[in-house]
Amino acid sequence: MKQLFFACIIAFCGLSLSAQSNDNFSLGPKIGINFANVNNEFTDINPGLVFGLTSTYSLNETSGIGVDLLYSQQGFKAQNVSNSYVNLNYLKVPILYKFFFNKLGDAFRPRLELGFSPGYLLSANTRDQDIKSSYRSFEIGAMGGLGFNYRVGTRLWLNVDLRADLGLTNLADINTLGINDLKNRTVGFNIGLAYGI
Repeated sequence: MKQLFFACIIAFCGLSLSAQSNDNFSLGPKIGINFANVNNEFTDINPGLVFGLTSTYSLNETSGIGVDLLYSQQGFKAQNVSNSYVNLNYLKVPILYKFFFNKLGDAFRPRLELGFSPGYLLSANTRDQDIKSSYRSFEIGAMGGLGFNYRVGTRLWLNVDLRADLGLTNLADINTLGINDLKNRTVGFNIGLAYGI
């Protein structure tokens, strides 16, 4: 899993460098809000920020590959422990296939996206206590979403998306919240700008 994560980082950097000489690559900042939880009925949403870089390499007029590099605040609110918040902060590298609607030159282009999102745990805490040792360093999720690109300049696009990230790997090595299989469940709303390079 660790090798996969770093391979994703290298893919992001390689995609950025190799596509700069083409007319079908875009790169820019992204920021949004996460509504994070886990697969447990005794937990609630823990909202957090997500921000970083987003990039897209267009394969043809209707499809492309997107790779993001994001700091993602996730976690959950534990109802059975005096409503305490568990904060899990990740470096995420979503890799998504994007399907675009409308024509290439249109100002408004809706899109669907589907892929996976490896993540490296940067920190974990609750009530100012470091609990990172109780959680696994790497996790991966299946990600899907919908959104749109809107042209606001000659080579500048406004990007808006709504994504769901469903964890596929167990977060903890130990029994947490009375269950042994704890997985992330996150919905995020994001907005960003993409510059054509």
